[in-house]
Amino acid sequence: MVALAALIAAIIAATTQAAGARGTAVHARPLFPRFVRAIPVLLYHRLTPSINGYGVAPADFEAQMQRLHDVGFQAISLEQYVRFIRGEPVDLPQRPVLITFDDGYVSSYEVADPILAAYGWQATIYIPTSVVGTPGRLTWAQLRQMYASGRWQIDEHAGDGHVVVTADAAGRRLPFYASEIWADGKQETFDHYKARVSRDIQLGLTTLARNIPGWRSSGTFAVPFNNYGQNGSNDRRIEPWLSSYLKSRFSAIFIQGGDSFTTPGPGFQNRIHVPGSWDADALESHLLAGARLLTRAR
Repeated sequence: MVALAALIAAIIAATTQAAGARGTAVHARPLFPRFVRAIPVLLYHRLTPSINGYGVAPADFEAQMQRLHDVGFQAISLEQYVRFIRGEPVDLPQRPVLITFDDGYVSSYEVADPILAAYGWQATIYIPTSVVGTPGRLTWAQLRQMYASGRWQIDEHAGDGHVVVTADAAGRRLPFYASEIWADGKQETFDHYKARVSRDIQLGLTTLARNIPGWRSSGTFAVPFNNYGQNGSNDRRIEPWLSSYLKSRFSAIFIQGGDSFTTPGPGFQNRIHVPGSWDADALESHLLAGARLLTRAR
């Protein structure tokens, strides 16, 4: 794997150098239209051949990163992104993009890292701490290595709560954060639900800080299963309560809902989920759609 990573990095670096100095390369394709006060955020999961749409083949990911580079995008850090969302002064490239990964899959790191390194780019990974070290997922040693590299930022996806729970007597299953649990013939109280969810969020933060030296949250959170109660729940009080609670704890709370770019202002922010069916052309097409949405909104 190390030899493969080195080979990928060498090939990309050679291609980039042949076109010119990194960051100033001659672009064979037309540059992406300029946009201001907006940042697209991309979401990946596994970097393996597609599994129910959540896996992106390594060759497709490499081609997508090449395309982003060729049309003028530059990946930014999570710290830059948070400053942008908060309306603080921040130096951004002309076409910024934030690249994120969910769920802590080993393939995300092993495939993405040499490709990102070749462009001098950074990425962010959102971790449900309970899965660390389980088969196919990153270990704490790998996460420490990623964080120490300066190329990866790490933030929370959940503590133990990246699971589904039984929501009613019929056995309906809903996300841990979006539902009161049905157990022993009765439904969890709303007060117990609130305590359980707030404890889990704190557990994730505490676990990351305990296992990664120097780590602190950047103030962002990725909602598990894209559901804080708005996409199915068994108590209508959950959505307004969890929405308010998350906004009180984090500057940016990521959900997925189409191609829209993110704009300044704390709260819920959209990520563009990249499925396994997209090649580089499809990714560029969806980014262009997001840019058009931005223009219409203004």
